[in-house]
Amino acid sequence: MGEIFERKVLWITAGAAVIQNGRNYTGFTLLEVMVVVIIIGILASLAYSSLMELVSTNRAKETAQTLRTFAERALSEGKRLNKPVRIRIDKNTIIAETEEINGTTTTYTKIASETLGQGFSASCPAITGFNTCFNAGTTSQVRIGISGITEEGYFAACDSRGYCGGAVKSVAENSFKAQIRRGNGADWRAL
Repeated sequence: MGEIFERKVLWITAGAAVIQNGRNYTGFTLLEVMVVVIIIGILASLAYSSLMELVSTNRAKETAQTLRTFAERALSEGKRLNKPVRIRIDKNTIIAETEEINGTTTTYTKIASETLGQGFSASCPAITGFNTCFNAGTTSQVRIGISGITEEGYFAACDSRGYCGGAVKSVAENSFKAQIRRGNGADWRAL
C-alpha cells in the first residue's frame, strides 16, 4: 500500500545560439533581431496606410451626411418661416440664410451654420450627370413639397488627399442624397 511514485521531469534545453572558441553564447544574433525589426516595420506600414484610408473615408462620409442633413434642415426651416432660404458653403462652413427682397434690395439673415469635418473645405469636383455646383449658393422657393429647390446640382467639400463628401439633388428626387469620392480620380458613390 505504501507505494511511492516518483515523478521524473525531463528538461529540454535549447542549444547555444553561437559557439565560439569552445564557449556557448545564448541569445539572438544581430541578424535575427534585424530581420524581426524589418518584418515588423513592413507590417506596420501596411497597417498604417490602410488605417489612413479608412479614416479619410469615414471623414468623407461624415462630411457628406453633414451637407445632406444641413440642407434638408435649412429647407425645412425656410418652409416653417415661409421664406426662401439660400444655402451656401463659405470655406469650411455651410450656411443657411433667409432671403428678403425689398424693392431692389435683397437682404440675407443667417438662420443656421455648421462647420464641416476636419480638413474639408468647399470644392466643386465634377459629379457625373450634374453641371451645377451649389457651393456659391442656391435659393429655395416657398412651395408645396419637401425640397423647394427645383434645379439639380450638388454641394461638395474635399480634403487635401482628394477625399470628398457631397449632397446631390436631382430633378427626379425631392431630397438630397449623400455621396462620397475616395481620392482623386475615383468615382462618386452613394451612401
